[in-house]
Amino acid sequence: MVASTHLFNEQLEQLEKQINRYQSLLSSGFKNLQFPMDIENDYRWRINAAFIKSSRGILSFGVLLYLAFGFTDYALGQAQADTLWFIRVAVSGVMLTGIVLIFNRQLIRWVVVLTTLGMIIIGLSVILFMLMLDEPYSYAYHLGMIPWQVFILIALRTYVRAIAISSLSVFLTYIFFAYSKELKPYTPEVDSLIQDLRPLYIMFWGLLISMGIYLGFYMEQSARIDYVKNRLLALDAERLTLLSEELRLLSTTDGLTGLANRRHFENTFESEWRRALRAKDSIALIMIDIDYFKNYNDHYGHQAGDQCLREVSDVFQTYAQRSGEVIARYGGEEFVVLLPRMTLAGAQRIAESLCQKIRHLNIDHAGSQEKKVTISIGVAAMIPQLDDDEELLLKEADRALYKAKANGRNQVVA
Repeated sequence: MVASTHLFNEQLEQLEKQINRYQSLLSSGFKNLQFPMDIENDYRWRINAAFIKSSRGILSFGVLLYLAFGFTDYALGQAQADTLWFIRVAVSGVMLTGIVLIFNRQLIRWVVVLTTLGMIIIGLSVILFMLMLDEPYSYAYHLGMIPWQVFILIALRTYVRAIAISSLSVFLTYIFFAYSKELKPYTPEVDSLIQDLRPLYIMFWGLLISMGIYLGFYMEQSARIDYVKNRLLALDAERLTLLSEELRLLSTTDGLTGLANRRHFENTFESEWRRALRAKDSIALIMIDIDYFKNYNDHYGHQAGDQCLREVSDVFQTYAQRSGEVIARYGGEEFVVLLPRMTLAGAQRIAESLCQKIRHLNIDHAGSQEKKVTISIGVAAMIPQLDDDEELLLKEADRALYKAKANGRNQVVA
């Protein structure tokens, strides 16, 4: 029981430390969107697992939508139509294959990284289409960047860093090529309109990115808060389970010896008696008493007496391993062993073994004739009948114990 209590205290202390740690995180506000490394790894694993579960269909739909816009390649691609279509099909094939391959728990840590890379590749492919086409056919592809940007905000909604990296890398690439590419004159009116609309378009796209990063920050912050709250709920439930188990042990275990207490023995004895009655099985009881234990306490003191009880109980702990078997401290220096499905001969063999092992402990006992601690044992067994009472078996075992003590102690009577 002492070892069990020590283990319980260690487990409870660890739980309390974790709970306090998560509570301190909850009060921090998560403004930097970063946990300590061990918690961050667990958070990433859980959030990525949820991403795998919820986003496979969304991403597949987005890639298929990107592929469906291939009709514009033939409508506007002119001589480059086949090349544009080939690039689009190749990119879509790689993306769909990637979704099939990487969306599993073995690659869970790379899912968001590779998804972000895929988003960048799709965005850069659209910029490549713009560069390959002459005006005014390339203008339609500029508009394609807006639905691409919206899709990023939807797909990567709780990953603000992924949103920022994918959006800004393609956005800055677009600005570079938009102003470095020499536009071929088309008509003065259209050329002038494009020159006027380009900065407005870039500003609109930049505002969309800013808004997406802003919303992504708060969505990731909310996801992290939910994670911490869920962890606190789980830890509180674990603590409650631990406390309930400890309470159960305290109510059924003797605090000094760690054996079952008398109440637990009586409850188990009653249920096993009924089972034996139904099954017409034999049930055995062993009653044990430490010889001259009062003399031991008087001579060595109560602390030494408690230690003696613990050492004797440690030997008893190695018995009664089957279902329904119980070794309990019945009171003071008296113990009882319940052995369902056990014959009298089998119970007697166990009692003889117990008696021998206690002798081999060689615990000094000046107040005993043997000069060392010994035990007396009474054994009884029976197959219960309908008109029998479990007290009958208990009385028979107690009578046998009394006879063992009357015969000189340090022996078994069955």
